[in-house]
Amino acid sequence: MTGFSDDWRTHAAALADRLAEQGVITDPAWRRVVAAVPRHVFVPEFYSDDDPPELITARDPRWLGLAYSDDTLVTQRREHPDQPGFAWSTSSSTRPSFMLRLLHLLDVREGMNVLEIGTGTGYTAALLSERLGARRVSTVDIDPELTDAARLRLADAGYRPSVAANDGLLGHPAGAPYDRVLATVATERVPYAWVEQTRPGGIILADVRPRGMTWAGALARLTVADDGTAGGPLISTTWGFMSTRRDVERPGIPEVVPIDATTVHTRTSEIGSGALHTPGLSLLVWQRLPGVTAFPGRDGTEIVTPDGSWAKVTKATPAKVEYGGPADIWDRVEGAHAWWIGHGSPDVAAFGLTIGPGEQRLWFQSPDGESWSAPDHG
Repeated sequence: MTGFSDDWRTHAAALADRLAEQGVITDPAWRRVVAAVPRHVFVPEFYSDDDPPELITARDPRWLGLAYSDDTLVTQRREHPDQPGFAWSTSSSTRPSFMLRLLHLLDVREGMNVLEIGTGTGYTAALLSERLGARRVSTVDIDPELTDAARLRLADAGYRPSVAANDGLLGHPAGAPYDRVLATVATERVPYAWVEQTRPGGIILADVRPRGMTWAGALARLTVADDGTAGGPLISTTWGFMSTRRDVERPGIPEVVPIDATTVHTRTSEIGSGALHTPGLSLLVWQRLPGVTAFPGRDGTEIVTPDGSWAKVTKATPAKVEYGGPADIWDRVEGAHAWWIGHGSPDVAAFGLTIGPGEQRLWFQSPDGESWSAPDHG
């Protein structure tokens, strides 16, 4: 880490202490890791939360303190090819408290091989390398710009894990089999390639959520079985990772769907737009409307599905519903709500996923209980 002041060690130790005091770190080994890994090496510059964002570099007196804050630091922004002039965040160093929560859930132990999907800045790969040894860690990202930079930063910090520029949805066969797979990007489906590349008894921790209604997702902690399937519970989280990019130049955001508003139907509903933001229920809405995109507003929300169906619904009930396109999609939201109420208004933790070849099944309460084919869009 030539050229960096040892002041960072004080900041890193303070971050580790704060996370331990907050109960985020419960394993002393992870406290040692956070104190030992120089996060500032992986975020030489990042964007502020201002509008427009300001690029903060090492020349800024705030830089070192922010680098060791418990904040997500956006490090890359790209314009969408179809939306010139507007930049989307496409990579970041995730809030350390969230990452440490995931690393505890991953339950890594010495001697395990771990694959990270979504290299980003390289900081998480550094944490894993410090804990397990770099030869036990592989990390992939679709963006060569990110992997090239991460490889150099990891080396500067003293770590040399396997870093590859590949589509993370394909995993990384070269390093398989893995004992643990950690996805630090969000996907709408858990790729079966991840299951195939994980040993029986291994764990996959994935952030599963729709591009167009990100709050409806959850963490899936899946254990791989001897029969080649993987399953496990969903874990509630109020936010997650950026969605996977389908190609390097296109941010992982919903694609614009043209709608036909020449014919507008109106009716009322006892279910207002708040249903879309209710944990557990929003998961079911996504299951019934794969590919849904929601546009929240001050007084209500508009939703659109890939077939061009749309609905505008007010918050207040009885809600005013305007809809058009091939189907009355709010009717499906009402159906999801009726099921949810009839089953005791379950939260996200009441559900789970099973993954198999060509299968992603959402289930209620147990793998053998009521289940549905999970969203398959895009």
